[in-house]
Amino acid sequence: MEDHVQFSTFFYPRSIAVIGVSPDKNNLGQNIVRNCLSFCYEGEIFSVGLRKGVVFGQRIYQSLEEIDREIDLVAILTPAKTIPGILEQCGRKGVKNVVIESSGFSELGEEGKPLEIASLEIARKYGIRFIGPNGIGVTNLEVGVALPFMPLRADLALGPVSILAQSGGVGLSYLNFLADERVGINKFVSMGNKLNVDENDLLSYLIQDKGTKIILLYLEGFTNGRRFVEIASKSEKPILVYKSNRFEASARIAQSHTAALFADDKLVDYALEQAGCIRINTLDDAMDCIKSQTLPPLRGNRLAVVSRSGGHAVIAADACAYHGFKLAQLPDDFLRKFESHFRAHVIRLQNPLDLGDLFDLEFYEYIVEEMLKRDDVDGVLLGHGYRRGYEQEASRELLKTVEHLVEQYQKPVATFVLTEAAEKDYLKKTLKIPIFSAPENAMRALSLSYRWASQVSRLEDIPVPGGIDREKAKKIFGDSRNRSFLFLDESMELLASYGFSLLPYRLAKTSAEAIEVWKEMKHPLAMKINRPHISHKTDQGAVRLALNSEEEIT
Repeated sequence: MEDHVQFSTFFYPRSIAVIGVSPDKNNLGQNIVRNCLSFCYEGEIFSVGLRKGVVFGQRIYQSLEEIDREIDLVAILTPAKTIPGILEQCGRKGVKNVVIESSGFSELGEEGKPLEIASLEIARKYGIRFIGPNGIGVTNLEVGVALPFMPLRADLALGPVSILAQSGGVGLSYLNFLADERVGINKFVSMGNKLNVDENDLLSYLIQDKGTKIILLYLEGFTNGRRFVEIASKSEKPILVYKSNRFEASARIAQSHTAALFADDKLVDYALEQAGCIRINTLDDAMDCIKSQTLPPLRGNRLAVVSRSGGHAVIAADACAYHGFKLAQLPDDFLRKFESHFRAHVIRLQNPLDLGDLFDLEFYEYIVEEMLKRDDVDGVLLGHGYRRGYEQEASRELLKTVEHLVEQYQKPVATFVLTEAAEKDYLKKTLKIPIFSAPENAMRALSLSYRWASQVSRLEDIPVPGGIDREKAKKIFGDSRNRSFLFLDESMELLASYGFSLLPYRLAKTSAEAIEVWKEMKHPLAMKINRPHISHKTDQGAVRLALNSEEEIT
């Protein structure tokens, strides 16, 4: 609880001191102050620098000691060699939360290590937690905290997404995408080298944070993968992870960028799956997934496709099959309810439903609602196209109605709209439902939504392991204390003693015993040699599968 309170100060400080401010026109420290003022931070802001002067009508102090107020948070943007001394000032002043945006530490190699060691020692001495170095700070739009050292775009809006990014540049690109899509952000942390505060500390906080509904991480390396899995697996919020530094070729760049270490990518896949996270591989994936999470979750795999264009209906059907969805089998009597509204009656009534012959947009609303009412339809993909000045108002009304239907029936309608860019921008500004640019993007979003809903359901259904037999586990470890390994049967018994469910298994010392086990179990066997000196058993032919006769077993 004490850690949570201290971390809360990073996001809800009552006062901020910015160290590294000067009156120079190109001073980056000024941008930090400017951002906080632009986003209406209501607390006190103090500028600190080597030279006296005034910025934004406020005095520049020459040290923290000159400030006669209590300071909750300090942001530092000064040369790396000055950081230990400034942290010492913070400690004497009683500051417990610091953001270090300076670079010049271990990302440059061994010469930066002594500065890191000195900074950590001072932080431990005074109980300081610091974010960074080598990042662009913390942003919390709920209260106007905005510490990046470059001007943020003015149209950033408060929203449900909080971002933890090891790279400031990648984090800013997410901010720009979210602003363009009118989704909005809640909190953003550029973690940099993660020297003191890491992704696990911040993830723990955001999982409990009321304003955060969706968590997006960009990581080049895990600080403690095991702890990450333990924390993430307890989250009831979707956690999206964009993990780069996937191959040895990129590891060299990541090492000089944020001092990140390379990890086997398949291991990362398994760990994220175990943690219940959604792994994303591109910025587009991230945006589609975030947009999908602003809709009600897709809880089943039966979809209805409604499209104004027959070609786009075909593309949507392909995307539906690609992502493993089923097109709901809509009965003829249901589809015939729509027939009288078509003009030429030249389009076949089916799912996907091609509305190219239908020009009554109010009836589109009726069709979408009827689809959502059905128990055998879990979600709808809606495709619509129009031009500004022609069907514009009717189309806008249609999409507003769809927004209300989504809220009413709590089923997702992934809508792609084909129109001018300016009109799409208007829709994104005025509607609460996301607007996609193509059927493939909309279907991918539904797929990501279904993955998350299925993941939550799967985690809820996982049985809690039974009681732990500590005495049995202690005996197994005791029997093996003089060797550096466990035999296969001992490993299985150890897992069972900790409550894990295992398939039936037996230890057979002869082929005759193996045949008896086969007869007893009455199904094909997998056999594996129980010898510690054979570590890669498959490579050495020491594993055999689907044995279902005495001849095969012997």
